[in-house]
Order: sequence, then structure tokens, then C-alpha cells
Amino acid sequence: MPTAHVEIPVDQVADLEKYKDKLGELLLLGLAQMKIQESLYLYKRGLVSFGRSAELAGLTQEEMVRQARAHGVEPRWSEQMLEDELS
Repeated sequence: MPTAHVEIPVDQVADLEKYKDKLGELLLLGLAQMKIQESLYLYKRGLVSFGRSAELAGLTQEEMVRQARAHGVEPRWSEQMLEDELS
């Protein structure tokens, strides 16, 4: 298994201590959130479609709608359009 070395600011080491047995899970969670944020950024700038942003984030369009709204981004299409696409 590959290894990686990560530098963590000293003032945040204590916060990580209680998660020391779950650092892999923590890293994957952070990666998933980063993908969502980056894909929403591209969508807000009009560089990708909403469907493509969902693909980039690794989510269904339905889940991406929830994530978008949680991040203050309102998709430029209606719930009915989503239902039609998913059916």
C-alpha cells in the first residue's frame, strides 16, 4: 500500500488526535467534499452543466441538487426537470 506524508499545522494536531484511528476515512471524506466544492465552482462559473458537475463530484444529480442547495447554489432548472431526467 502506498504511503503519504501530510504536514499538519501544530495548532490542529490536537483536533486530529481523537480521529487518529480513522485518518483514512477522514481523508476520503475530505476528498469527497473537495470534489463537490470544485464541481459546484465549475457549475457556478458556467464551465460545466449541472449533470457534468454531478459526474465530477461522483454523485447522482438528485444528490447533487441537495449538495448544491446546502452550499447556497440554486440549480438553474426545476425539480420537475430533475424528476423527468431521473425517470
